[in-house]
Amino acid sequence: MEMNLERAKYSIVIHPSLEVRTILKKLKDTLADKVVWYSSRNSEAHITVIEFEAFESELKAAIDYVKSFCYSEKHLNVSFNKIVSSYSSKCVVALPDRASGKGLNGLLQRFRKGFKGVNLIFGSGAHMSIGRKLKYGQIDLTENIFPESDLNFKCDKIAVRKFSGKQYKVIYEFEFLNKPSAGYQFLLFQ
Repeated sequence: MEMNLERAKYSIVIHPSLEVRTILKKLKDTLADKVVWYSSRNSEAHITVIEFEAFESELKAAIDYVKSFCYSEKHLNVSFNKIVSSYSSKCVVALPDRASGKGLNGLLQRFRKGFKGVNLIFGSGAHMSIGRKLKYGQIDLTENIFPESDLNFKCDKIAVRKFSGKQYKVIYEFEFLNKPSAGYQFLLFQ
């Protein structure tokens, strides 16, 4: 019997609607037309909540935490209305409007507060990356190439992704159920 002695990489993300993921893919295509290749070129649109490492046997505790969190969480209607390029972070991102940012960042903080794991990397504030690890000349090319954006979606699920090859792949998705948290504890002991 072969045992894997290395922890796998996982990320927990908020998945926008298919429509928003499709629009963000087109924005990534627009960026690729200008700068050719860049980091996160093939990554599907998401908002990173947390990244961590785990053995397969440790993953169950993480999944249980995600289920518990989603059981009592309610959906948010969010809007990403700004695309910005940053020399300091070397990226191009879609940012939420003020109200959406407040709601999403609150959700990220609530989730991160109780999550336990190995080699945790907390994502930054709520954003969706279009391009990362860009060089200065590439960032210069991003000026005025993106149309005004108004990406609206119902934030109502969290996905767990596993790093495989060169990309993360979704292995589980959990919807927000907006149930009283005491109800979930009762279900655990039935």
